[in-house]
Amino acid sequence: MQHLSDEQLVVLVLQGQSEAFAILVERYQKQIFALAYRLGGDYDEARDMAQEAFVRIYQELSRFDSSRRFFPWMYRVAHNTCVNILHKRPKETTPLEAVYDLAASDTSDEGSPVARYEQLELGDAINGALQSLPEKYRFPLILKYLEGMSYQEIAEQLDLPVSTIETRLFRGRAMLKKALKEYQK
Repeated sequence: MQHLSDEQLVVLVLQGQSEAFAILVERYQKQIFALAYRLGGDYDEARDMAQEAFVRIYQELSRFDSSRRFFPWMYRVAHNTCVNILHKRPKETTPLEAVYDLAASDTSDEGSPVARYEQLELGDAINGALQSLPEKYRFPLILKYLEGMSYQEIAEQLDLPVSTIETRLFRGRAMLKKALKEYQK
């Protein structure tokens, strides 16, 4: 069954062959975990969110339009599941450690302790600035700059027109720039 396409596996799952869904989970568990981690920032919670996302994908499988590609549909269901989980938790505990880690990842051995401290401080500032953004700006920024998605892919994932994504990314970057003004020296 490993050689079958995603769409063929979905047909088998809908016919009652649960091992076909296990193959889909195996194929995409890393991508869904990465999505959950980037949105939530906590390793253990990301595992739980990814698991919940796969449960939701399984429950919604009968709604999949077989004339379309499976991965974008699955990714959207997973994204929406993670967002719903994040909405249920208190705002002040929504870290974006992935951004912090990205900003703090100076792997050169030549960095001085002062430079390293400044890099860590910048990571904290970016994390705080992202947290202060409304979700409608934060999620497109995460998908663009951490997930590396194109405008079209983000539009598909968030079920919005590309022009709306362009506007939200522009405004989100402007908000981040304003929030990080003191670090732009």
